[in-house]
Amino acid sequence: MATDPKAEAASTLNFVEVAEIRDSSIILREGQMRGVIAISSANFALKSSEEQEIIIGTYQGILNSLEFPIQILIQSRRLDLTNYLNKLKDIEDKLTNDLLRDKMQEYQVYIKELLNEVNIMNKDFYIIVGYEPTTLKEGLFGRFFRALNPTRVIKQKQEDFINNRKLLMSRVDQVAGRFAGLDLKVSLLNTEQLIALLYNSYNPDITKAIRLEDVANIDIA
Repeated sequence: MATDPKAEAASTLNFVEVAEIRDSSIILREGQMRGVIAISSANFALKSSEEQEIIIGTYQGILNSLEFPIQILIQSRRLDLTNYLNKLKDIEDKLTNDLLRDKMQEYQVYIKELLNEVNIMNKDFYIIVGYEPTTLKEGLFGRFFRALNPTRVIKQKQEDFINNRKLLMSRVDQVAGRFAGLDLKVSLLNTEQLIALLYNSYNPDITKAIRLEDVANIDIA
């Protein structure tokens, strides 16, 4: 018996807690909101013992100073050097010296063979900041009221979204500022980048992930 692709897609969506993504915010099914910050990494092993102690102490201070919970997400994927190889090919095409062109070709072959032999992983780091609007804490009576007045509730959600987002972004700014104090670069994911992040998260086995172009420009050195 053939299965209906639309029915399968609908059943899959039942397990996704995300209801909407807009204005750099994730809105969950029950109304909770999330903002996601991309953050650069630091080579902790290359730091001196004094620097390591400072980093650990500062990190502990950040966690202790927050009055709301955060989540830390680490995504590991095979390193994609397609753009880098394309740039090398462009450089090769512009070379007029035959010796330099041969060396550039050899280097490209070396990179491709290295990628085939070694599973080089790229790690991306994110901080998820949440906010739960006070209207979600109204209890059984509030849920009963929403069931009786769905049109009014929808209108309230549209009116309250801007205010709720301001409160969420206030938390995001607090977290971003504190981690910037660790000499790390931070960047709030926009709507397009959030969609790409969720797509990659729900499709971990795809060969090539959607690239977060702006976030990829963060210098992680």
